[in-house]
This record gives sequence, structure tokens and C-alpha cells, in this order.
Amino acid sequence: MSHMKPSHCVSGLATVVLAGALGFWSAAGAAEFHFVVQDLGEKRAVWVPQEVLIHRSTDMQDGLVFVLENPTDRTHAFAAYGLFEEVMGAGGEVSTKPLRINVTSEDRVRVQISTAQFERGQAEAGSEEEAYPFFCPLHKGDAHLGGTIHVLP
Repeated sequence: MSHMKPSHCVSGLATVVLAGALGFWSAAGAAEFHFVVQDLGEKRAVWVPQEVLIHRSTDMQDGLVFVLENPTDRTHAFAAYGLFEEVMGAGGEVSTKPLRINVTSEDRVRVQISTAQFERGQAEAGSEEEAYPFFCPLHKGDAHLGGTIHVLP
């Protein structure tokens, strides 16, 4: 099941938040957010949507998954300062690492996002919004346009 929520427009690009109900190794009801990289001419690219709204109270209840798609002819990366990927170890243990994923040409990658920091910080954050910038660290010198993930109560 998926639904679309309209968001803000940035640099003339309409942005949309897509949430679904497919999981990775989390519960089957994990919220999914899709990002697709688009080349905008010579040495310019953008991950869309550029503005994403994630609600702690609803979207993080059963886990959080980012789906990163790269239909272009070059490898891009997706990094978001302050967010962490959950990684399954060989022995089944789960660890976290800063979110930075390479997505090769014509590839689609599913990433389990750690929600532990939001569970711990929920009482402290209260009703405050948190913002996490994302971008392509491989091409930031190529005028890659970044975006923002907004985490709301």
C-alpha cells in the first residue's frame, strides 16, 4: 500500500513524498521513501524529491527504508548528514554507519535507515522539526543540487 503527500516546490521541481509498506529485514510495514537521481545536463544532477517530510509518530513506527534509483549512465552516491544505515553483519548482528550509499548506473538500492536516534530523541525533541541535508558526495563539485529530509514529530 502506498500513498502520496504533496510537499514543497524547490527550484521549480515538484517534490513528492512516497511512502509504502515493504520492508527489508524490518517489520513488513516499514515506511518507504523513494529517491531518483536525474542528470540535468552537463555536470549537473539532482536527487528527487528534493524535500521530504517524514513523521516520527507515523512513518517510523515499523521501520524506515529509502529506495535509491539511478537511471543515469554514471554512478551517483546518496549521503545524508546525521542519518544512519542499518547493516546486517555476517553473524546476524545489526550495526549502524553514516548514510552514504553508492548507486551504480541503472541500479536500484534499498537501504534500511536506523530510527534509534529518533526513538531516543523523541522525548527531548518534543514538537521540534529536525532537518537532514542530502546530496551526492561523488559529484558535489559538479554542481549537484542537494535536498533536505525533514523529520517532524
